[in-house]
Amino acid sequence: MDAETARYCADMVRDDDYDRYLTVLCAAPEHRRALFALYAFNQEVAKTREQVTESTLGEIRLQWWRETVDGLYAGDARRHPVAEELAAAPAAGLPQALLIEIIDGRVGDLYDDAPKRFDDLFAYADATGGAVTEAAVRLTGTDARRALAVARGVGVAWALVGLVRAFGFHAEMRRSYLPEAEMAAAGIARETLFRGEFAPELTPLIERLGDEARRRIKAARGYRAEVPAAARPVLLIAGLAEGYLDRLKAARGNPLDADFHRGQTARLLRLYGQSLTGRF
Repeated sequence: MDAETARYCADMVRDDDYDRYLTVLCAAPEHRRALFALYAFNQEVAKTREQVTESTLGEIRLQWWRETVDGLYAGDARRHPVAEELAAAPAAGLPQALLIEIIDGRVGDLYDDAPKRFDDLFAYADATGGAVTEAAVRLTGTDARRALAVARGVGVAWALVGLVRAFGFHAEMRRSYLPEAEMAAAGIARETLFRGEFAPELTPLIERLGDEARRRIKAARGYRAEVPAAARPVLLIAGLAEGYLDRLKAARGNPLDADFHRGQTARLLRLYGQSLTGRF
């Protein structure tokens, strides 16, 4: 590892995952490099669908990362800036299975099949959000069972809010993460989503995602005292998620009308305030 690879990862997170970038700046200096490496790794696997022209190529890319992770835990880092930075993860006590879970969670992105039910969607959010946040908490030296459970809950909430924020983008890509069974029960065809319109019948489904995110954040905060101070900056995404959900509420549950980019100064002040008080 060197300054160049560290800068590469930090720049990637700043450009592609700005909210988490801000939370890393609130973390203790000794934890920032590892967190940037983790979040850059997450970006590498998360953007697979957008970087390939067919699912087979995406499978190959994800398999490359599985093999890369296997190599890291065998003491052999591939010559890739993110892999080189992530090489410190085994010594930091990060379980290999957690990184593999993050990779495997992205397989579904390569195909156009929507989740069958909300439970399937929540499982996807756990693999793509919960696992990442648990890994981040572990990198701060925390392995207490309750703290890891809190991280999972906050991570799932963040992933669900991310899906809501990306609703329009996914529609343009002819992708939907809304459960098929609930869509069918509401009498909504998937093609409706791809026309750039928002049917009123979709509102309860979107609100269900928001309600679930808020529920998990509230539950996580009930155990705030059991989360070590070093791990709390990772969980600052909880407050940011609530800010986005407030924007959704102001738009009456229509993510196409919600201005998620507004209020950045307010989000920064909220993040800073929570960081100073040790809240999330």
